[in-house]
Amino acid sequence: MEENRLVRIIESRLENFKNVAYGDIKYVNYSNAEYRAEIKGSDINGIYGQNGSGKTAVIESLDIVQHVMSGKSVFYDAYAGMFDDKKTVKITNTFYIECGNKKYKAEYELELKRITKEKKIQISSESITYWQRGSSWIKKRTVAFSNPYYNTQSILENAQAEIKSDDEKAVGKISFFKSVQNLAVMCAQQNISLFFNEIINKTYTTKEQNEEETAFSDVVQALFEFANIRFQVVKVNQLGANYSNDFIPVNVHVESDNEIMQGCIPLFVNGRGEFPEIIFDKLKVIIEAVNIAVKSIISNLSIEIIKINEEMNRDGTKMIQAEVYSRRDENRFLIKYESEGIKRIISLLNYLIYLYNNPGVCLVVDELDAGIFEYLLGELVGVLAQEAKGQLIFTSHNLRIMEKLDKKNIICSTINPLDRYISLKGIEKTNNKRDFYIRTLVLGGQKEKLYDDTELQDIGYAFKKAGNPNSKSAKLDFSADFLDLLNQYKQ
Repeated sequence: MEENRLVRIIESRLENFKNVAYGDIKYVNYSNAEYRAEIKGSDINGIYGQNGSGKTAVIESLDIVQHVMSGKSVFYDAYAGMFDDKKTVKITNTFYIECGNKKYKAEYELELKRITKEKKIQISSESITYWQRGSSWIKKRTVAFSNPYYNTQSILENAQAEIKSDDEKAVGKISFFKSVQNLAVMCAQQNISLFFNEIINKTYTTKEQNEEETAFSDVVQALFEFANIRFQVVKVNQLGANYSNDFIPVNVHVESDNEIMQGCIPLFVNGRGEFPEIIFDKLKVIIEAVNIAVKSIISNLSIEIIKINEEMNRDGTKMIQAEVYSRRDENRFLIKYESEGIKRIISLLNYLIYLYNNPGVCLVVDELDAGIFEYLLGELVGVLAQEAKGQLIFTSHNLRIMEKLDKKNIICSTINPLDRYISLKGIEKTNNKRDFYIRTLVLGGQKEKLYDDTELQDIGYAFKKAGNPNSKSAKLDFSADFLDLLNQYKQ
């Protein structure tokens, strides 16, 4: 693994995904990367908009891309309901990449289909278009692959992968893909990417490469490493675990001289948790780091993980039973009794620490504001916007954060499914961005409408009508049998 690789997401485009017919987001460092080939200043990106306007679709699309680029398949159960059988979903992301003293811009495009009968999300085609930096972005190259066949042991004669130049002329085959037919079958059977998988990644590092292949492998290896090590997506479904008191999903990123660990560790809060000894030891280190940071947010708070018992599994793994406590001054109680906001902060804090310190980290969070006191959240995001080295992409409904961000850090979702995302125009330096946004909701003034208020005047009428037992369209007089059944469920 090269230590001097840097990857940033600078643009995301969605087509036919959930309620987004088309949407294009250029993140805060897009212009710096596009025109000056550099990442400069804050890379904090907040996405705002009314409910159902495509904010979470961005997070979920990035989660799909993270899975695909790390060599995994897309979970059918998690995403099948977001696909239309009649339409192909297209997800495109553009990345800025530094590999040593070389700089690249790369666009990775995915086309995905839901195959209901076989219960899988199929990568029907994918392409990587990349540019190397000279005096400008030069040597545009494209490698595209459409998997022509699925679920067969046959060798695919028409499967190929070529490097094509700007004018679509092939400039050579890629020697990594000499057995592309067999590789295509394997990828089809496992529903994984041809470019990003463990088999081909080993080939990138062992084959002798010409100049064209070196550039291609630089790009793909950088993206593969980024997705596996420093790209973390926190979806809103983690909130369910917090609210149900099953466990706190602690999102972690830990680096040492010889090890990098990234992922989500379930920190049990309802009774005892059981961990392999190696995970328990890591958790103790993570909690020490979290406690240093949490004291700056909640001065009298600390977290304790206490070993209760240990035993050996049949496979020889030592398992540690532990309980997790919250300590406030001299008072200690199970962390399950903490507020949802505190548990949310604990869940994210370790990764935020590495986001603050490491320029290679990208954290994507849905509903960053969930349960957190708005003033505290504003101060926290304000510090990140001023000093964090990594990239943060988040959605929020809390407008306090807007006051802590520059206008270029704010992305707005619209009510137009054909143009879902815009940046706010017309904000002056003296404007309060929160007040400006609220005025825009009411008065408009942007190229797309941000809020649909056409039915607001009907809310009172609708509530009154729905609550009227004599209304023919909302009849609420239930039968005795139905009420008996309802009472049984209440019990």
